[in-house]
Order: sequence, then C-alpha cells, then structure tokens
Amino acid sequence: MDTLPGFEQVGDRAFFRPTGTVTLEQAIELGAHAMVLARELGCADMLLDTRGLAGFASPSATGRFGLAVRWAQSAGGRLRVALLVPLEMMDPNKIAVLMAHNRGAPGDAFTEESD
Repeated sequence: MDTLPGFEQVGDRAFFRPTGTVTLEQAIELGAHAMVLARELGCADMLLDTRGLAGFASPSATGRFGLAVRWAQSAGGRLRVALLVPLEMMDPNKIAVLMAHNRGAPGDAFTEESD
C-alpha cells in the first residue's frame, strides 16, 4: 500500500494536509497523488487542505485550468473533494471548481475547514 505524509483515512473519508515549500506543479501533483490513493482505498470524500503549502503564487486562470483538469482526472468522477485554500488564493468566482465540475469531478473550495 502506498503511503503519503499528511494523508489519513477515517472510514470512507480521506484527509490530506500536506506541508512544505513546493512549486505549483508539485502541489498539483501532491493533490493528484492523494486523490488516486483515496480512490484506491475506497474513499467517497476527501478533504484536501493546501494551507500548509508555500512557495508559489496564487494560480493564474491557466494555472487553475491545469489544476482543475489534473485533479478531475485523479478524482475519477468517484471522489468528492473539499479543497481548503488560503484566503489570498481563493478565486471568488471559483473558476477551477466550475472547470472540475464540467469534467465530472464534484467538490468545492473553501478557506475555512468549518465551512
């Protein structure tokens, strides 16, 4: 079984809270890897908390598109993802969420875990 630091499973839910300094591309791949792992473990839901990551600026529209496509592929239409992002990186229009939905990946983005 694959392991990933910051990843845990509780019932049919996965929680991934990565930390560290990474590029945007590395952050996208970390999230994609965690989504695939969650699916392999039979999880239906996943909380992906990116607030512990640093080293990249808020993604451009193109960056958000790449993120949405990669994560939608990784979620495989079978994993609902709640994405936590720092307030300064939240797109008020949630364009990446819309792009992911259009590719069959349910989920939403939030700035607080309580939401």
